[in-house]
Amino acid sequence: MKFTFWGTRGSIPTPSNPNAPTHEYGGDTTCVSLEWGEDGLLIVDAGTGLRRAGFHWLRSGRKKFTLLFTHAHWDHLQGFPFFAPGYVEGVTMEILSPRLPNRPPGNLIQKALFAQQEEPYFPAGFPELKARITFREVQPGEEMKFASGNEIVRVQSALTRHPGGCFAYRFDGPGRGGERSLVFATDNEPPIDPSSPLIKLTQNADFLICDGQYTDEEHEKRRGWGHGTPSLCLQEAVVAKARRLLVTHFDPGHTDVQLEKMEDELIAMGGKQGLQAAFARQNQTVEL
Repeated sequence: MKFTFWGTRGSIPTPSNPNAPTHEYGGDTTCVSLEWGEDGLLIVDAGTGLRRAGFHWLRSGRKKFTLLFTHAHWDHLQGFPFFAPGYVEGVTMEILSPRLPNRPPGNLIQKALFAQQEEPYFPAGFPELKARITFREVQPGEEMKFASGNEIVRVQSALTRHPGGCFAYRFDGPGRGGERSLVFATDNEPPIDPSSPLIKLTQNADFLICDGQYTDEEHEKRRGWGHGTPSLCLQEAVVAKARRLLVTHFDPGHTDVQLEKMEDELIAMGGKQGLQAAFARQNQTVEL
């Protein structure tokens, strides 16, 4: 399996500039992908990183896409109107929406994607997309299977602690030397509870990728906002017995200089726990 970060920033895109560089860790909002086998592909979330990813797959001639969403906050949706394959005839796209608790009936992501492409917000309405697009909901804890030839990736979900609700996803599938596992848990605010669905989902994963948007000092002032810190991500990885940790969903106010300092601290803390830990980088690919 191959996991790629197309966008690593939280909340709002953060273009790099000389006074506040962000090119090292990335400025596009959340979008990642998982590839396996001959043509297996799952895209998770549609932040602004989806735009570049779309051009990449358009050049390769890909015609089939599956998009899996964690939740409907705008930094996880805003790249979709700029996803070039959506405007190409012959492309098929299945969009999977989480069924979040305490939400009114109806497909959450379908409603959100239609709404953000309505006037006066965007000139090209959702019905103008030429791809054949279908929607369905994913229930909490539901196990899904996706095939590429004879190779299967199993996907499970669990709720995170985030305003309005959010799904974390675990992917189990073919990797180097046998089956490998990866958990993508963006937009989550601990505490670390060994009995929580997220910790259970993460048990013994080869990789945990989670939200470390704030420093510990920032988190004290922003409790209830639904985001974590690198140190809390490390605690989560240790409790769940994950083998490696990557932190993502960087705060828009954090430049490369600050993120490098935070990453150095995380690496040192991880070393004391015997855990390999680092920060994700936009365009980074992890081979499992």
